[in-house]
Amino acid sequence: MRIGLLIIAIICLQLTGPQPLLAADNYTYYGTEDNAPILPRAIQNIEISGLKKTQPRTVLRELPFSVGDTWQESDKATGERRLRNTGLFAEAIITPPDRDGLVHIWVRDRWSLFVLPEASRSDIGKTSAGIAATEHNMWGLNHNVRLATREETGKNFTGVKGTSFSGSYLWRRINDGPLSLSFSGNTGQRVFDTFQNGQLYSQYREQNVSWATQLSMAHGPVPGEGWGSLLGFSSSLSSFTLMSGPPSTTVIAKHRNAIQAGVTYQLIDDNITWLTGTSFNYTWDIAHRGLGSNLNVYRQTSSFSSHIPILDTGSTFDFRISGGGATGSVAQDGLFDIGDGRGLRGYLPGELQGTYYVYSNLEGRIPIKPGSNFQLVGFTDVGQIWNLGRRALDKSVIVGVGAGARLTLRWLVNGTFRTDASYGLATSNWRFYFGTSQAF
Repeated sequence: MRIGLLIIAIICLQLTGPQPLLAADNYTYYGTEDNAPILPRAIQNIEISGLKKTQPRTVLRELPFSVGDTWQESDKATGERRLRNTGLFAEAIITPPDRDGLVHIWVRDRWSLFVLPEASRSDIGKTSAGIAATEHNMWGLNHNVRLATREETGKNFTGVKGTSFSGSYLWRRINDGPLSLSFSGNTGQRVFDTFQNGQLYSQYREQNVSWATQLSMAHGPVPGEGWGSLLGFSSSLSSFTLMSGPPSTTVIAKHRNAIQAGVTYQLIDDNITWLTGTSFNYTWDIAHRGLGSNLNVYRQTSSFSSHIPILDTGSTFDFRISGGGATGSVAQDGLFDIGDGRGLRGYLPGELQGTYYVYSNLEGRIPIKPGSNFQLVGFTDVGQIWNLGRRALDKSVIVGVGAGARLTLRWLVNGTFRTDASYGLATSNWRFYFGTSQAF
């Protein structure tokens, strides 16, 4: 009987075949840990190292994850990009959660106090010199404080014709939320130039007191990523005293109160020495007697910019399209002026003034070697501005072409220094510009 049962058991095993291995015996070998897929893991803790001045909450509020979340493969790239975009860190590295669910973040603070001498010289109109001190990381919370003074001088910086003082404060992310609030003010005297057909016409001494406030709201996950909106109010009281030249009927004492509203979009990856991504903004500014102004002026401005990588070395093709218009009782000091180092290069302030404008900037930015802090730049700026229907400089189109260089100090907030040389085809003159950060 027992022999019969044994024979039956052997026959059953032969018919069913070998049994599969248990799940615990199945495994896949990966050559390196980087090749292995990241399995969903709960984040148990977040550890931050490398902070010198910045508060931990300033880091945590920018992250796409928090304790208790399940780690996503995109969290590393998104988190590092957002931390770089604050401008506070020379480096930001995030490691996925380990076996204990610990996410480690390593950052390196940049120096945030920036004291910069400022000067401008023009062969038409005024020259000026001053100094500005900016703290980009007040309280370690990425708040911004700026104090500046400027002296308006005669030709080649001789004589003092006016002194002004200005200050501003930007409170980023109130209570770590989507709202930010800014205040600014200015008082003192400055030289105000009037121009006709791009030539100096007269000079005034302007006495001015002004202030402004603006509330902005991020509609994306963090400020500066996705859509945003803004609402502001400004007030300015100005009087003018003729210093030289004939009087101008468009220079009037004014009390200008205005409201501002706008919408923004931004998706930028700030790689410290180069940018990729796009940004857009549209702003509407209304000054009206109903707000206490002695004139009615309606202004609209808009711009779109894009930074497109063309090589893996950090080279980019960058372009911007800008436009604006003003209607109503537009006084001389309310004209748009697009001739400068951040507008249409190759021209001086005063040469391109008007009530309607459109222009485009095209740039190629090429590092001298991959990962270099030094870039060479070639650019072409094309546009036009109209005043009372008349084109600037009696040209159908205004063009500036030139080249420049950018040097970025990674350890310094806003540490990109810019120099450009541009030739204005409409005036056959070279203009030279020095400043900080990219032109756009």
